[in-house]
Amino acid sequence: MAKDVKELISKDEIHAKVKALAEQIKADHPNGVYCIVVLTGAMIFFVDLMKELRALGVQVGFAPMKLSSYEGTESTGKITVDLEVTKVKVEGKWVIIIEDIVDSGYTADFVRKYLLDRGAISVKLCSLLDKPERRKVEVAINYRGFVVPDKFIVGYGLDVDGMYRDLPYIGYIEE
Repeated sequence: MAKDVKELISKDEIHAKVKALAEQIKADHPNGVYCIVVLTGAMIFFVDLMKELRALGVQVGFAPMKLSSYEGTESTGKITVDLEVTKVKVEGKWVIIIEDIVDSGYTADFVRKYLLDRGAISVKLCSLLDKPERRKVEVAINYRGFVVPDKFIVGYGLDVDGMYRDLPYIGYIEE
């Protein structure tokens, strides 16, 4: 059943922020970087970010990682690895995790440790959205897009039960 979605961040604001994040990454990694995208919510953000990085001439490797920690609109605090990056060699690489949103911090902390355990030289975090009010585990967000309020965020790849990923803007569901 469709819920009322209120726009929070416009399509134009998102585009400008993605471009700015790409420029920050380029400045920090002029020789290239390896990106791990956390599926599925971050996919649209990742694609747009990669387009901007390519325009800046950054060599980018890619591997998907599907994790889940939500049931409906609540985090369970337990990370389930649905698709591992076991075939991807991160050993000796500079890695950036591409996330859609960091709220509890559980997923970002898990992925960072997971990749460092597999030999990455450095693991940084790029998240389009940050919801610090919900933080349970402190994580450093090296490339932060927008800080958002403690509301259930949807759109631009983020969903609730598979709905609203296709919205061109970021919104929230009015409870």
